[in-house]
Amino acid sequence: MKKLFAVLPVLALMLSVLVLSACDEYYYLPEVENGYDTVEDLSDAYESEEEVPIIEEPVFAQLSGSPIVPYGEPVFVPILMYHTSSEANPNSPLPELYVRPSEFERQLIWLNENNFTFITFDDWDNLHYIYNPIMLTFDDGYPANYTEIFPLLQQHNARITLFLTPGLMAAHGLTEEMVRAMSDSGLVKFEAHSMTHPDFVNISSNIVRLGSELREPIQFIEELTGLEVLALAYPAGRHNATVREWTARYYRFGVVHYGGMHNTSIDNFQIRRIRINRSTSLDTFIRLVTTR
Repeated sequence: MKKLFAVLPVLALMLSVLVLSACDEYYYLPEVENGYDTVEDLSDAYESEEEVPIIEEPVFAQLSGSPIVPYGEPVFVPILMYHTSSEANPNSPLPELYVRPSEFERQLIWLNENNFTFITFDDWDNLHYIYNPIMLTFDDGYPANYTEIFPLLQQHNARITLFLTPGLMAAHGLTEEMVRAMSDSGLVKFEAHSMTHPDFVNISSNIVRLGSELREPIQFIEELTGLEVLALAYPAGRHNATVREWTARYYRFGVVHYGGMHNTSIDNFQIRRIRINRSTSLDTFIRLVTTR
């Protein structure tokens, strides 16, 4: 009996070590309802800095323990297409490309209130396990993606995919520092939109040119962000059989800019999107993201 009592403290210590080791793999955020929406706000929830959990990046796509959509059935995913942003009326021949930041924020609020899950192509293989997936995509790469859209993503814990055209960054005014900051946040996943935005159908007979337009943005984005590039948005949505064939040599996904709500029964190299314009009202937005 004395030997048993002598061993018990040792067993208790070993058990404590095992439990603490297991807990190191999991990090728990305070409830959003308590007002702690971001990693920066977490310090308010703990008495000392030592108690604040270490979180490397935001967690978005929480997976269900069993398929929400049975295997063999398509998953419907609204994939929205934006470009840039301006609250004031833009001095541009294409004003519809400039969504108002205030309207974009209203859309984010509605999506959060209605329990949509913001995904990127990194989540694609788990779509059957994700509740209400939605993908927000921006094309080209503009400074307003950093100055207007990025702060709203931080405020509302949302995530987007930005299809970048590296060869136009200087002309548009987007810098490598902006790209790196957005990528490092975990809120913006960069994919490719060609190197210089040519018409892929017009250059599809020039295999050397087409190949460089497909390869070069991958190298640029991966070196800048350290993350794998999975998807290409065809410039102006233009593609044909040759373009799709060559895209499949470098990417897992090819994305157009029309067609309505996407579903996973459709070819991965003709992924549909829903265009969101400056004039898109919230009522229209709701209809677009909920109508199959």
